[in-house]
Amino acid sequence: MLDEVNETIMYLDMCDLDQIAESGQCFRWMPCREGGYLVHDGADQAYIKQIGTVLVVRYAGNTLAKWFRYLDAGTDYRHILESIPDDDKYLRAAADRGCGLRILRADLWETMVSFIISQNNNIPRIKASIYALCRKLGKPRRSLLGEVGKDLGKDFYFTFPTPADMADLDALQGLGLGYRDKYLAELARDVMLGRFRPDKLQDMSTDEAHRYLKSVRGIGDKVANCILLFGLGRHDAFPVDTWMKKIIDREYGGKFPLERYSGTAGVIQQYMFYAERTR
Repeated sequence: MLDEVNETIMYLDMCDLDQIAESGQCFRWMPCREGGYLVHDGADQAYIKQIGTVLVVRYAGNTLAKWFRYLDAGTDYRHILESIPDDDKYLRAAADRGCGLRILRADLWETMVSFIISQNNNIPRIKASIYALCRKLGKPRRSLLGEVGKDLGKDFYFTFPTPADMADLDALQGLGLGYRDKYLAELARDVMLGRFRPDKLQDMSTDEAHRYLKSVRGIGDKVANCILLFGLGRHDAFPVDTWMKKIIDREYGGKFPLERYSGTAGVIQQYMFYAERTR
C-alpha cells in the first residue's frame, strides 16, 4: 500500500537534473514520459520535475526532509563556483559546463554497495547490476506515478535490498556482479553481525572514516572517497579514477592543487569528471 502522496515546490539555484542524472553518482534515476525523473534512494521513491529553478517534488508520506537533504539543498553552489580562480582556465570551463551539478546525499548502505559494484566497471553495467539486485532481493512497492519509467511500464518499484537480504552469496549469483559478489556478501554479513558499523562513520572525521571504510575487503581509496562524498556528504573527499587521473596528468602535470579547494574538493571533482565524460 502506498503512503499518502504529497507534492511540494522547491526553489533550487544551480541545479540541473539532467546533469545530475549523467554525473556517475546515481544509478537508480529513471526518466519519465511526463518529463522529470523517478528517483530511488534506499527504500524510498520521489518524482522530481524541473522547470527552471523550480523543482516539483512528489513524495510519499513524511519524506520531504529526506529529499531536501538528498538534493543537498542547503549548500550554496554558486559560492563554490565563484571560488574557482580565473587563472585555472580548464577548471573554470569545466565548472561552467557542469554548473547544475549537486552532490547527492544518498542512502549510505546503497552508496556503499553501488560503489563496490562500480569497481573496474562502466555506468551501463553498474546500473544493470543494481537494477537486477533490487529486482531480485528488494521489496516491491507501489510507484508514485503508476509506472517506474518510460521503458519499463510497471506500476511498482523495488526497494534497495538490506544487508540481511544480501548476506547469502548464492543469492547474489546471476546479477552481473562478477568477483564483487563476494565482497558484498561479506560486507552484508559483517554489518549484520556488528563487525562493521556504517552508523559509526557519521561521527568520524573524514580521515578516520576513510581508514574505517578501507578496512572493508573490496574498498580501496577511490571507492572509500566516493562513499564519503556521495553517502556522507563529505565535500572534502576527492575520488580519483581513470578519468580523473587522465585529467590531472593532462591539465595539472600529475598533481592537482587540492589545497586551493579545502572543504569543496569533491564538488570540484564532479565538475571535472562530468566535463571529461561529456565533452
